[in-house]
Amino acid sequence: MLRFFLLLLWFWAAGASSNFHRRNSTGLTDEVTWDPHSLSIQGQRIFILSAEIHPWRLPGNPDLWADLFQKVKSNGFNTVSFYVNWATHYPEPSTNDGNGDFEEGTYRDIQRFIDEAKKAGLWLIARPGPYISGFTLLSRMVWCLCYTSKDGETTGGGFPGWVGNIAGDLRTDNPNYTQGNLLLSLDPDTSVHSYYHRSAWTPYLNTISKIIAKNQITEGGPIILVQAENEFSAGTTRSPYMQMVIDTYRANGITIPIIHNDQHAGQAGNFSPDLPGTGRVNIYCGDSYPQGGSRWAQVQSIYFSAHENVAPNNPLCLAEFGGGFLLQWGSVTPFGGTGYEKFSNDLTNATYENVFYKENYAQTATILNIYMLFGGTNWGQTAAPVSYTSYDYGGGINENRVANSKMNEMRQQGLFLRVSRDLLGSTLLANGTNYTTNSLIHTAELRNLETGAGFYVTRHNDSTSLALTTTQLTVQTSRGESTIPQTTDLTFNGRESKIIVTDYVFGASTATILYSTAEIMTWTTIDDTDYVILYAPAGQTGETVFLSDEEPTVDLSDAPNASSTFSNGALMLNYTLEESHFVSIQINGKPITVILMDKAVANEWHAPVISAEGTFGNYFSVGTNETVLVSGPYVLRSAELTGDTLVLVGDLNGTTPVEFIAPSGISELTWNGASVELTPSSRGSLTGTLEASSLNITLPSLGDWKVMGSLPEVDNDFDDTTFTVADLTTTNYTNLPPVAGTQVLYLQQYGFYGGNLIFRGRFNATGDETGVNLTVQYGFGGGYSAFLNGVFLGSGQGNSTVSLSTDVWTFPDGALRTAEENFLVVVQDHMGISETSSNGGKEPRGIRGYSLIGGNTTFTSWTLQGNQGGAANTPDTFRGYLNEGGLYAERIGAHLPGFPDDSWDTGSPLDGTSKAGINFYRTTFDLPISGGLDVPVRLSITPSDVTSNFRVQIYLNGWQVGKYINNIGPQTVFVLPAGILRRKSTNTLALSLWSLDSRGASVAGLELISDGTFSTALQFTDYESPDYADQQDQRPTPTNSPAM
Repeated sequence: MLRFFLLLLWFWAAGASSNFHRRNSTGLTDEVTWDPHSLSIQGQRIFILSAEIHPWRLPGNPDLWADLFQKVKSNGFNTVSFYVNWATHYPEPSTNDGNGDFEEGTYRDIQRFIDEAKKAGLWLIARPGPYISGFTLLSRMVWCLCYTSKDGETTGGGFPGWVGNIAGDLRTDNPNYTQGNLLLSLDPDTSVHSYYHRSAWTPYLNTISKIIAKNQITEGGPIILVQAENEFSAGTTRSPYMQMVIDTYRANGITIPIIHNDQHAGQAGNFSPDLPGTGRVNIYCGDSYPQGGSRWAQVQSIYFSAHENVAPNNPLCLAEFGGGFLLQWGSVTPFGGTGYEKFSNDLTNATYENVFYKENYAQTATILNIYMLFGGTNWGQTAAPVSYTSYDYGGGINENRVANSKMNEMRQQGLFLRVSRDLLGSTLLANGTNYTTNSLIHTAELRNLETGAGFYVTRHNDSTSLALTTTQLTVQTSRGESTIPQTTDLTFNGRESKIIVTDYVFGASTATILYSTAEIMTWTTIDDTDYVILYAPAGQTGETVFLSDEEPTVDLSDAPNASSTFSNGALMLNYTLEESHFVSIQINGKPITVILMDKAVANEWHAPVISAEGTFGNYFSVGTNETVLVSGPYVLRSAELTGDTLVLVGDLNGTTPVEFIAPSGISELTWNGASVELTPSSRGSLTGTLEASSLNITLPSLGDWKVMGSLPEVDNDFDDTTFTVADLTTTNYTNLPPVAGTQVLYLQQYGFYGGNLIFRGRFNATGDETGVNLTVQYGFGGGYSAFLNGVFLGSGQGNSTVSLSTDVWTFPDGALRTAEENFLVVVQDHMGISETSSNGGKEPRGIRGYSLIGGNTTFTSWTLQGNQGGAANTPDTFRGYLNEGGLYAERIGAHLPGFPDDSWDTGSPLDGTSKAGINFYRTTFDLPISGGLDVPVRLSITPSDVTSNFRVQIYLNGWQVGKYINNIGPQTVFVLPAGILRRKSTNTLALSLWSLDSRGASVAGLELISDGTFSTALQFTDYESPDYADQQDQRPTPTNSPAM
């Protein structure tokens, strides 16, 4: 009945020009407005197809942000959503007088990130938090079993380590968090701790709000939306804090709409503007990760009903929708690759995008952000305990910047969405299996009640089905009800979705497609001809009907598998989709070219934007509607019309034929600046060949290793006078208080927030001591080793669900020194700070409990050490305090290029250690890759037997780029980021090898491998980061410690 009523409403509306919904705005600007259907930018309805990318997860040279943005734009997206990571900008509350560290030319250069996005013609959604991670797995499963991932997955959830030291709850109106708090300060000369008063989040949020404000669309910038907090629930203490965040945005000049993403797949309505309460935003959004991590899932049909229940006056917004899924330590067996291949190659591949993303459109979503499109790398100490080095996420652009086959599917969808304005004003009339002659097929009917255009989103009712299914579809058109196709059947391969259009008006001719069973990829007008691309999987048939007042002329000479008939003002084309074929038609005296393609061929076609003048001249719809059509390139970064020349810039994965359609005045082509010989085709296009540079590259082998021991702290004679004295006896980690011992050994309280940690405890033995009881809190997948007077006691290890160890270590015979001072040394692997959402979620790192067994002896003192200088005084302010940890080799700078290792012994990680402990290895290699080539490189580690318990950290030119755990996995290949690799000078590769077993350990194999070789327009330069000589005077004088 509802569908019948809405259809009547459509027929009434077809003769009216009024809009059914008032446009909403913030009241501060009309540059970005919205109604229940969609967002509008400068008055134009725009489908927001967004790619999530995080600035800090591309370490090294920020020039490569442009590479990512160009790949995003060229593959159908028009927006990038990005977190700002508070922790990377504020190593201490007073950083840069409270203004934070946004150093130009680094991964912290947020202004550069914004500028590069605008150059690429991408809108931005800013998500500065302050918190940027998710809630627990359990809390999400309560709401929707499909939604079991977390987002952010960065240390502390983006909170700097010092925030956890605040008393009481975080992310609330707790005065200690919101208004100010006592923070710890260490005098470097006296090693005395003192406290001072400063607010927590407001300096950061004031600073980043001002950056956003000056780059919002009202100021000529690309930022159109800003998010407040992240996956956050309303509450008596939380809602006032949420309002404070919103008020801070507005006070600093942000006028664009504020959004919120609800972790409950859009069902809970937290902070919805359509529900009462404090902290309401302008536009409410949901998150969803429906696929899961183990098998293909059924699509979720909850978004539309949830939207209608909690935010009916907003467009349906999915601020995060799974482009992949999170993997944790040990979550994939067998070990190998990054682990994420199970997603990009299977569970969240292009087929997943085809089915699940179109289901979102079927439920009227018009703001869709794919999390992650490019995941990148958790380098240094930036990972949370729930994630490991690779944050590839199974995205469309892999961790090594390579656009994979998922991007072809997104380009097809994105090109359709940007030209199909009627979809953006459509209403969901009904859905079910009663639209088709075969009940195995599910259909959602969307109708623009103002224009009459219809969109039937079809798929298998069981979206996991692999069955080949044929059917016919009943549709409503301006000519009445029809069952289509009339001459054949609709074919659905397993896991295939189609958007079938009716009364679809396009082009300068305003021609009407009454219906088409082949999907529309895009349309454009070039000169006076309208071009429309129709596609389907190879071998399937299509039927498309055009309305015409008079019998059209039809040229099928290039389409031998097509036929046409005309009757009652309707031209019917029937065809089989194989390769590409052009059909030329004159409808009502206006030329139209229909390009028929099978889906594999459509994967090779692009419709790059031709920029116009003006502030937003390279933004489709707002600044320009001009495009050309190009087939061939692997990546098409840009297109420009200059005189009689089409100027194309992009990448090739081999010598490639090119075909393009451009204005009639274009007779020449350049590719990356080189002229291309062209031949006119019989179908009106120009063709040629794009020659790739020689793609044969031989990567160097790794040899000539040198080695030094990197755990001299186990020696009783080690001088630890520069270590921090553990003199605190109270803690604000009241949820996880110390379980034994008098001194608090929580590293956050001493200004160390990541990396390996060293503890040295002293006691005077009576001879009655028989062992020690230790409780060590390290985070999921972490571990530690303990030594008494240089003698190995044992190691404890966690896994993906165990974050601490409690162990009793018996002192071996002869290890205890009676009537002398004894030294207990603990080296701990810090796996990142937990994603803190409340006081109960705060988790310290360090030793939670320590006590001697036997007698009444207690420890007389403890000293501890993390990264050199701690967060506040790191010597490497360029790479940042999260780059390195507390290993001796790191503290002296042995991971840096130029470190003097002439006195080190020759030794390879393939030989390894002979006992428990840590060795540090260095080698160098040259990478003579010529200009015009992009060779994404990785380090491949051959796993040793899984019973061998060892850990490896990888350093490239001073940057820590990987952590490998042999017995936990799953990652065995590690990106050596192109923004860090040096082409014109020598690279320094270093490894720490930590054996947690008394028998020692070795790496089975090391090899440089690549993701392929690409001929590219990218220009690579050696990124100048500080070397050892630049920091030497801020680091301890190195001594050569014997290898273990």
